[in-house]
Amino acid sequence: MSGLISWIRGFLTTLYISVIIKDNKCHLFSRAIKGDKIINSGEAVFDINNGVVDSKFTDYLKKRARQYHTIYLAAMLNSPKQWALPAVGASEFEKFNIEYNLVDKVKLDGWSIVVPDNELELFENSLSVKPDLIYSPFAILHSLIKESPSDGKILYLLNMEDSNTIMIFDGDKMKFGAYFDNRKEIDTFDYYDKAVTKEESADLDNVIEEEEDRLSQLDNLGDIGSFDSFDDGDLDKSDFEDIRQENIGGIDKKLEDSVRDIGEEITLISNIKLAINEYYHNEIYGGDFIKEVVIFDGLSLDNEFLVMAENDLMIECKVVKYDIDKILNNIMIKEICDEL
Repeated sequence: MSGLISWIRGFLTTLYISVIIKDNKCHLFSRAIKGDKIINSGEAVFDINNGVVDSKFTDYLKKRARQYHTIYLAAMLNSPKQWALPAVGASEFEKFNIEYNLVDKVKLDGWSIVVPDNELELFENSLSVKPDLIYSPFAILHSLIKESPSDGKILYLLNMEDSNTIMIFDGDKMKFGAYFDNRKEIDTFDYYDKAVTKEESADLDNVIEEEEDRLSQLDNLGDIGSFDSFDDGDLDKSDFEDIRQENIGGIDKKLEDSVRDIGEEITLISNIKLAINEYYHNEIYGGDFIKEVVIFDGLSLDNEFLVMAENDLMIECKVVKYDIDKILNNIMIKEICDEL
């Protein structure tokens, strides 16, 4: 950036807006920057109806455009039709049965991020606005990998609400990529059959049964101890009814969340296994032993998940927590400022 441009920007406020579609909502995060200082930040969530973000989103952008000297909009692509290939030339694309001239691609160091020609237009239509920048989850994952590069063959995964993005690197060389869209209404990744196996289904059933057993034990807590010395003269029956109703509601919600989390964790491990299997057995990749799995987690994976994953995969696993909304915003700010 030239000194003159930097000097001018010191007097102007620019708003950087980034959006991610997750849980069938459009999640927005923004930062207003004047000079080199963040003067405020904001968040908003917009409904999605019939695959299109609510018009309140465009109203929001128009209002902000009147408030700030410049606004930029970046979005994370959530199409299931996107790939990361260890290929850059037309002949290499043929190995993956992809027509080189029928896809949009971003070429990096020996590999490419690829989407069909019309996917970006469809994505823009779903937002009802054309973003200044569109990032594939592969690009976000790659930026996180570059922050702490490691030697050896490592499977990296970006864990988000609706998707798992996977890349395998051998040092700084990209060897394999896979994108798993976990939304129930979307068909799964083209290369794989992601149906949950009978064993995994049984695991989930066992978890549900265990949670139900714990709840049934709660019903028997009244048999423990005595309330003979308790003076209830100052309490109304309705107080107990309200408390009991709140507790029951809380227990039901806890069970629902627990079952959902376990289901997501089983899906996550299943996706890792499918990716590893493809990498090992498809001769295109020349797969070799993976020494570690590194998960950049935008959700709430814990130590119990790590134990389960390592026991199932028989590979050392590591979870690193990230706020993906802020990461996307950071990346867009850096890219735009570097180009000015």
